[in-house]
Amino acid sequence: MVVKKAIKWCFVCLLFLALLWSVVPKNPLQRALPRQYQSHWKQIEGRYSRVYYQNEKQTAQMIQRQADTYYTMIATDFGWQRTEKIDMILFETKQMFEASFFYDGALPMGAYYKGIIAVVSPQLWDMQKQGWERTDYFLENGPVVHEMIHFAVEEKTKGSCPRFLTEGIALYYEKKYTGYLWSIPEEEKQIPVTKANLEKEFYHMDTGLFYWKSYEWVLKFVECYGEETLQKALEQKGEKAT
Repeated sequence: MVVKKAIKWCFVCLLFLALLWSVVPKNPLQRALPRQYQSHWKQIEGRYSRVYYQNEKQTAQMIQRQADTYYTMIATDFGWQRTEKIDMILFETKQMFEASFFYDGALPMGAYYKGIIAVVSPQLWDMQKQGWERTDYFLENGPVVHEMIHFAVEEKTKGSCPRFLTEGIALYYEKKYTGYLWSIPEEEKQIPVTKANLEKEFYHMDTGLFYWKSYEWVLKFVECYGEETLQKALEQKGEKAT
């Protein structure tokens, strides 16, 4: 009798999970935008990535190529073996981004949230450069690699990585892959910030200082223990979170 009840409850649980999965939107546009903004999108697919866009095809192609290029590097370091393509949405207007579920009161270059990467068009945040200058700047300093690393960290740790650590890791590996490094004035680098400050006060800390000190913490950790130890620590976080 006990066995029959157990089988019955297992069946009920599986049925519930199946129904839940069926109502969760699988289309990234449905998960990132209100219904009225989900139409009139095109997409470009690469080997590892998929970019949704509306009008800026060349920018979307640039994002897709960059994502595919750096995916193999990130996958090697993080043991990241995705079976699905990385979904990215190119936001071409400020109004569209502000209507999205990525928006938190600021217009960043990019953002990551629950398996989707948002890229804000360089037309919106790089008004001074034109043509090839803007393209070069985007490739060297754009958000694609940074946000992909966030994605890899989240999947490896099952979402259990502290905010300061995931930002520091993203900056560390971004510098390793592209040479780009977020920086702040030299006098600010001398401000003492402890790990406890980074863990508890990042919402109240200056963004530039928080990012730099997070990077600095990860850099010192790697210098002392190596990248393999860092990756093992992330793996253990993921194991504990399951």
